[in-house]
Amino acid sequence: MLIVSIINVKPDVSGGRARARTFLRPNGMLSCGRRREPAMLKFINSVVSFVLLAALALCAVPLVGFWGRSVHWSFDVASHFVLPSVIAACALSVLAGLLLRAWTGAGALALAITASLSVSAWTTQPRAAADAPSQSFKVLQFNVWYRNGDIARMIETVRRSNADLVVLQEAVPPLREQLAVLSDLYPHRLGCPDDAPCDIVVLSRVPLEAKGVRRTNDAFRSPIMTLRATLAGCPVTVHAIHLARPYPFNAPEAQLSQARDVAGIVSEGRGARLVVGDFNAAPWGRTMQAIITPARLQLLPGAGGTWPITLPRQMRIPIDHMAAGEGLSFLRREVLPRAGSDHAPVLATIGVTDASRCVAD
Repeated sequence: MLIVSIINVKPDVSGGRARARTFLRPNGMLSCGRRREPAMLKFINSVVSFVLLAALALCAVPLVGFWGRSVHWSFDVASHFVLPSVIAACALSVLAGLLLRAWTGAGALALAITASLSVSAWTTQPRAAADAPSQSFKVLQFNVWYRNGDIARMIETVRRSNADLVVLQEAVPPLREQLAVLSDLYPHRLGCPDDAPCDIVVLSRVPLEAKGVRRTNDAFRSPIMTLRATLAGCPVTVHAIHLARPYPFNAPEAQLSQARDVAGIVSEGRGARLVVGDFNAAPWGRTMQAIITPARLQLLPGAGGTWPITLPRQMRIPIDHMAAGEGLSFLRREVLPRAGSDHAPVLATIGVTDASRCVAD
């Protein structure tokens, strides 16, 4: 027997008669009411929700790594991707809104804001001092890449930077030969000696005094070139550096060990000091903090990452840095356009704020 139960009876506007929507229950009974959501549509909605939540969790990993970077090296590695996660979380927020997932969108937006504020100390331009220094100079940091496919643009970028001092990494012999065309602008040049080759080359408008090349104490023997140059009337000790790549390319603690070696060397000097190089590490990570804290250095902040060049500048990881000691302060940071390398060049304007620190070692 079929039992019909009428729940909602609505008048038929066209004919004035009452009508009811009925459908057959699994047990054979007829029932009235709203039609159930199709199983396939329900499954698709579940999959979409799961994918959005998984993407949100993935975006949160770098932020968790940032907060826990001092706990374990794996957190520190994850923290390098904070800036890409900010952009990804913003995009996820928009996508979730279009798909009517309000809570997921709100969570993604909150994550993007939190991550951006967490690293803001390293991603904002240097604050202008109340009394701007009367003397300043410019330094260009550029990993030119050993596979650089646009030498002409690289040369033009160095020339147009109008820097007083240029520090290059991965300047392998074929590239070094091309640098000769810059001798009119940079008559002074310094590289590693033949008996201790490395990939660092320094170009300068002013004379350079070589102070030697030392190596980190690990198996990589990364170079630390030390030199002296008088910039804006101030004798400055410059350390040009190229550290090893982080995990998974090398052992988890390799970079941290190298950073401690660098801090020890930089701390030996007195007077105005400047550290320039490709550190293969984010400014907020353990590697950079292990250098600037014991050596009492100020790290160059600013928006825009430097690697990889194929990503938009706000999604790149800032791994090319400068750090200054007492007597010097950063006035401006500029990330220059692509010039044949997988790194972006960084141009810094540096002011002499305390002439008493401008003394020879």
